[in-house]
Amino acid sequence: MRRLRPEDHELIRTIRLRSLTLEPTAYGSTFEREAAFSDDDWRERLAPDASPHFVTIDDSGAPTGMVVGAPDADDTNVAHLFAMWVDPHARGSGTADALVAEVVRWAVAQGCAELHLRVTEGNERAERMYRRNGFDRTGQWWFRVRDGHVEHELVNRLQPKPLVE
Repeated sequence: MRRLRPEDHELIRTIRLRSLTLEPTAYGSTFEREAAFSDDDWRERLAPDASPHFVTIDDSGAPTGMVVGAPDADDTNVAHLFAMWVDPHARGSGTADALVAEVVRWAVAQGCAELHLRVTEGNERAERMYRRNGFDRTGQWWFRVRDGHVEHELVNRLQPKPLVE
């Protein structure tokens, strides 16, 4: 597991565009939108004060998955997990669980009580994985205008970080 830095901008661009190519309905963004980003846009995404981007790399050095954690803009008790993707050859290997666990650790370290995400309706494999990792549907959902897909919100009510005396 590795947290990316601005100098990793080419790696995150490659992973993100691959994920948008292979799973276009899984995300709120599009390949066309993100393919137009400049190197500076990608570096900015990975700035030290930006939302953390985590990747997994296999023994050959190839990326196998990515995920992003982000604080909620309005509620310091809430964080978000998004841009989750696992390369098809790594699915079923535990990569997804490791990526989710990393964002959970990050959110707990930030003092968050809840971690939220959205999953596209019909993506049963992803939803099963999220449920296995402590997420449940909240009952909230959104209709994504750009493609007509429904996204369901899931939440993990995090265990509080133990107090250090």
